[in-house]
Amino acid sequence: MDGREEKTTGVDRSTTRGVRRRRALQYLGGGALAATLGTAGCIQQTGDDGGTDTATDTDTATDDGSTATTSSDDGSDAEALTLGVLVPESGPSAPLGGAQRQGAELGVQYVNDSDEFDFTIEPVYEDTQTDPSTGLQRAQQVVENDGADYIVGALESSVALAVADYVSDQDVLYTSGAATIELTGENCNANTFRTETNAAQQMAGLVDFAAAELGSNLWIHTTDDTYGNSAVTQIKRRIEAQGLDLDVVGETMPDKGTSNYGPQISNISNSEADVLALPDTGADLINFMKQAKSSGLTDEIDVIGTAIFAQVSRQALGSDAVGAYSSTLYNHTLDTGDNRQFVEAYRNEYDGVPGSFARVGYDMVRMTARGIQEAGSNDPTDVRSTLEGLEMTTALGTTRFRECDHQAVNPVWTGQVVEGEEIPGVELLTKVSGEDAIRPCAETGCSL
Repeated sequence: MDGREEKTTGVDRSTTRGVRRRRALQYLGGGALAATLGTAGCIQQTGDDGGTDTATDTDTATDDGSTATTSSDDGSDAEALTLGVLVPESGPSAPLGGAQRQGAELGVQYVNDSDEFDFTIEPVYEDTQTDPSTGLQRAQQVVENDGADYIVGALESSVALAVADYVSDQDVLYTSGAATIELTGENCNANTFRTETNAAQQMAGLVDFAAAELGSNLWIHTTDDTYGNSAVTQIKRRIEAQGLDLDVVGETMPDKGTSNYGPQISNISNSEADVLALPDTGADLINFMKQAKSSGLTDEIDVIGTAIFAQVSRQALGSDAVGAYSSTLYNHTLDTGDNRQFVEAYRNEYDGVPGSFARVGYDMVRMTARGIQEAGSNDPTDVRSTLEGLEMTTALGTTRFRECDHQAVNPVWTGQVVEGEEIPGVELLTKVSGEDAIRPCAETGCSL
């Protein structure tokens, strides 16, 4: 029995682009986020230790739907780079986008307040609306209307792929916050870099721990979308590459937005599986986990996911998440790189602790800025060659973008969800180093 079911087959550039001489930005902490996202914005202020805080701040909405920051005449004469920041602030991924934006805001603030850089960043924030066509339009807008040479963000896999395709034949660099493997795999391009830990790296934290600690018969359940398909492929690749004693005894891949998971839960319960791999995100993860808990499935089988560790997941699931394991990409308690400084800055700005999406937002801005500074040039071609292999300090430690695929070499942890004060927390159990988690260059399908 393979257990598989429901799998379906199937402008001219503006002359204002580039660096322009402007007054340095007096950057104000990100604001209308809480008002814009409502409850979702509060969800993302929940810490890894289970404590909860909220934040409020203000932005000014422009007529075209973007949000504009405010400059002040502070007497500074630093050169200002326009940076397009694409995040979903509406649609299903709004809570995640809200967190990534907050991190990006702190990244901008870090650059603008630091003597490390000879320039300042003037950000233009755009809402991708969790939609590829909208995300593409927003990318075109920040480049062709606002004059941005650099874009960051777009955490949804489908949106990120659309943005990457656009910049592939532009003189623009894109630093992505999405996880789909294709971005630095078969669909890679020379103008795209990725700060986020990709699907293959995430599966290292899932597969290695499952084989060593949980069992030998694995069932995979995920959504039939870009990320889900990447995850299934990378789980199987990791098992084979590492020679692990782990058999995939079944798979279920329902459509995105499925409301009744009864048939899938029944198939899993009646199988020989002793471990359930759940590489899923968002509402699909939340709804499945709640139904799995109420049916008793989580009492029968160990569950290990890739996004259960995330703040928004633990907030939504509450006690239903306790006991589950998760590949863990970030935790605010890490004593790595300059994470302590990041957490302190986040606390000061938002009265909470950051999660993984905020971490990605923070580092994707700073890694881009460090490439520009090291290159001694604002020309994207010069910066591109400088970023390749450049070792940089991040909240996860010292890392780099590999020359072969432009993927950040990030470590991955495995954690277990435990009881917390207001929501469950995460206890870190094991770590896979960045070099051990990432695929060999020869296996990526990327040719740069």
